[in-house]
Amino acid sequence: MASPTAPVRPIAAWLRPVYLLLGLITLGVGVVGIFLPLIPTTGPLILAAYFFARSSDRLHTWLIEHPRFGRFVADFQNDRSIPLKAKIIALVAMTAAFAYAIGWVATHPVARVITIAVAAWALWYVARLPLSRRPQTDQH
Repeated sequence: MASPTAPVRPIAAWLRPVYLLLGLITLGVGVVGIFLPLIPTTGPLILAAYFFARSSDRLHTWLIEHPRFGRFVADFQNDRSIPLKAKIIALVAMTAAFAYAIGWVATHPVARVITIAVAAWALWYVARLPLSRRPQTDQH
């Protein structure tokens, strides 16, 4: 399943620790998202894979081979696709989170307009992602 992607150009040595730190932070956000309903999971894990690909081969391989969410990260990394079930869950969860934010959190009209614009872009982005061609497994 592993298919580490090398950066297009070499990464400066001083950037590797920065990428590693950002990878660990986004991995932490993704893990927290497993347990807290309004915190995203897959997006931060994909971002962590991006950072790890540029800082730590070991962590990058661990993440894309992880038995629970490695498939999502690897599919997205390889061909920008997601499984149908993940797409449906993501769209429903995002719609609910944005509706809550627009209705109760963003009380200022400008904040609501900005939130609506971000919601429209995010929902459009996820909706247009192709479906994974890999067969579904019972694990996900």
